[in-house]
Amino acid sequence: MATACPPLSLPSTSLRSSGRSARAGPSRRPLSAVRCSAVGEAVAEEAAVGTAEEPLLVSAIRGRKVERPPVWLMRQAGRYMKSYQLLCERHPSFRERSENVDLVVEISLQLWKVFKPDGVILFSDILTPLPGMNIPFDIVKGKGPVIYDPLRTAAAVNEVREFVPEEWVPYVGQALNVLREEVGIYFSAPKHEN
Repeated sequence: MATACPPLSLPSTSLRSSGRSARAGPSRRPLSAVRCSAVGEAVAEEAAVGTAEEPLLVSAIRGRKVERPPVWLMRQAGRYMKSYQLLCERHPSFRERSENVDLVVEISLQLWKVFKPDGVILFSDILTPLPGMNIPFDIVKGKGPVIYDPLRTAAAVNEVREFVPEEWVPYVGQALNVLREEVGIYFSAPKHEN
């Protein structure tokens, strides 16, 4: 029988004075305070682990009883993977890796294929919309994001275009659709209309 996982007890934030300024930091609590042991001998009911109609992650988000907390890994967790490092050697441009549907799908699935978490994170970047808005940027290895022409004047702001996802970043929707096909038997995600 599935059991409701108790709310996780996460570290609280406390302010500590360091002489110069107050810093936020976690208070010390035992690791057991954040564990949920609803697994073990119990056999999960089908609805508890998710189905194509209602994956475990979606069930948990909706507040339904689930056998265990859902797990997913942020893409950054895969940077240590040799397969990702080799792909980066073949495709050194971050923009290429994040704007090419085949590469986005391959990178997004790397962690999932190894660990089979309850969710897949799309490989992308928060700055993805910028070129479509007429704001050129790149992500430079060892430096990070570089916006080539920062908006510093009213005239520059007037040059910003309205962002139309279907026109400027169609690869995002295309990658989501391919990912849905790849993992569709495990997850339910809305189909992106191009």
